[in-house]
Amino acid sequence: MKCKARLTTSGDRVVISRDPRHNHTGNVSIARARKAVGKMKNKKTDLTVAPSSSQAAVMSQLPDDTLMALPRRATVSKSIRRHRKKVTDAANGDTPRPAILKDLLFDIPESFADIVVFDSGPGDNRLILISCHELVDGLARASMWLADGTFKVVPSMFFQLYTIHF
Repeated sequence: MKCKARLTTSGDRVVISRDPRHNHTGNVSIARARKAVGKMKNKKTDLTVAPSSSQAAVMSQLPDDTLMALPRRATVSKSIRRHRKKVTDAANGDTPRPAILKDLLFDIPESFADIVVFDSGPGDNRLILISCHELVDGLARASMWLADGTFKVVPSMFFQLYTIHF
């Protein structure tokens, strides 16, 4: 039978309850690993970075026994992404995200029409510019632009995501 007792921490110190029904000690490393995963989730929420970055920021400061007690990296990443989605959805009033696009003839949903500055229309060479008019004005005034493109992290029906920063 699995014990339903909880370990309580105070800072980095584990506070063990003196409940007479429990005749075993908890695993401090596992408790610290769970707390570290919680810190990773909070860091992901605060910094809006990739799960691997939030993991690295927390893991670099953990002792070896806690690192050994952490779940697999993929499991932690999935947990962090799930937490991020939950926080983001709650911040958006639990508005569901649009469905994944399946063909090139899609229409921009009305709820996102205000951020679409340009849409060349359906077709194989469709170009969609997503921004706001304040940022487009900022690009016009900027003396330097930085650009980046990616092929790996875009929905499969798209070819490339290209970003311009100023």
